[in-house]
Amino acid sequence: MATSQVTTATGDTNNIPTTQTTVSAPPTVTPSTTIVQLLPLELVDKCIGSRIHVIMKSDKEIVGTLLGFDDYVNMVLEDVTEFETMPDGGSRITKLDQILLNGNHVAMLVPGGEGPTTSVGAV
Repeated sequence: MATSQVTTATGDTNNIPTTQTTVSAPPTVTPSTTIVQLLPLELVDKCIGSRIHVIMKSDKEIVGTLLGFDDYVNMVLEDVTEFETMPDGGSRITKLDQILLNGNHVAMLVPGGEGPTTSVGAV
């Protein structure tokens, strides 16, 4: 808190200066941007009904429309395409109507992602 001292002459008979202390409020800080906190499950919740790209811990990537999920990020997806890298270096693409995906095997979620644009496993 800022303080300032002002010495003034008063109209008393001895003409002795008196000191007054004035206290001012701290400057107001207005942030130029507002910080918005978004928790991970809130982000996943916003993706319901949208396409999502799921990168698995294994050599699979899955793209589908998110229908729902739980606290463990187990997901129900529809209109699914699975991209899998085979041990021989080839790839396999599988189309599925609907799946229940175990969240324990998920490495990363990409909202709005459309899957790999090149062959799976290519660098």
